[in-house]
Amino acid sequence: MKVLHLPTSVGGNAWGLSQGERRLGLDSQVLITRNNWLNYPYDISLHWEEKRAFAIILSSIKTFLKYRNKFDVFHFNFGSTLVDFRTYGIHLWDLPFYPRNKKVVFTYNGCDARQKYKTMKRVEFAPCYEKDCYGGLCNDGLNDKMREKRIHRVSKYAHHIFAVNPDLLYFLPEDIASFLPYSVSNWYDIQPVHFKIDRTIKIVHSATDRGAKGSNYIMHGLENLKKKYSLEISFIESMSNQKALEIYRQADLIIDQVLLGWYGGVSVEGMKMGKPVGVFIREEDLQFIPKEMAKELKEAIININPFNIENVLEGYLQNPQWLYQKSEAGLEYVHKWHDPVYVAKITKSVYES
Repeated sequence: MKVLHLPTSVGGNAWGLSQGERRLGLDSQVLITRNNWLNYPYDISLHWEEKRAFAIILSSIKTFLKYRNKFDVFHFNFGSTLVDFRTYGIHLWDLPFYPRNKKVVFTYNGCDARQKYKTMKRVEFAPCYEKDCYGGLCNDGLNDKMREKRIHRVSKYAHHIFAVNPDLLYFLPEDIASFLPYSVSNWYDIQPVHFKIDRTIKIVHSATDRGAKGSNYIMHGLENLKKKYSLEISFIESMSNQKALEIYRQADLIIDQVLLGWYGGVSVEGMKMGKPVGVFIREEDLQFIPKEMAKELKEAIININPFNIENVLEGYLQNPQWLYQKSEAGLEYVHKWHDPVYVAKITKSVYES
């Protein structure tokens, strides 16, 4: 079976998943339209970063015609397809034209499905409340309506839809959508690091987007704690994945986010190294994941939110043995639920259904 993941490298999830699928015997490849500063691996790149608008559109159509009959499964990520240019009013144009004997699968990764005002009605705090989240992209509400329309179009042609964030399932069609654990691109390269805490505790926060991650809340809490404890705080921003990993290896504690209610690649990478991870997990969203996974997640991470960062982390600073416990629990959790082969077994069963 030949599988093509496309068209973005968002979060390195497609590459991580393809590596698991290859180990199950699938011919799985990753095509991206353009590379970015995170520099995740891929098999095929169209190098749109080097092309102008007309050449990009022409390239997308040529690529669609080239590959539409060469793969058995087209697994789209970030709710997008090859011929998909929202700026020009072109939405998922190629979607109806894949042969009927091919499987069409989608993975939604975040703000490709999440809607600002519906989220704000449902919860008391979230990235959607932050005006600077992804540059205020959704503040006028127009993107909410666009996402609804795009999801409706996808649901007409997709055989299945995955969501790597549980809260996205509030916005996706119940009959064909399900949760999929996150895959990271560098799973097989990351090894556990001997975990030993020195006198000064090193805390790392990765802010791919400050508004989305709640970075201002995190830094405020950490700066207050620094007044009372010996801390070394590293703030990662606009850095390649490879360089970020080097900094994670030196950390005693990694802080992911405090607003979203779930964790991403940073947490998976951190736990794979055996690092304790602080992240906000929203209790009501756990209904969408396996019960055993939900139970073990609570034991594996340090659950923090904007209002309790200082109090919760202070307990761990006063009792460093708790960090050792989270280190071990996180390592066990991540190997059980995020091993690419485990995740690939889920997608393979959908491809073959």
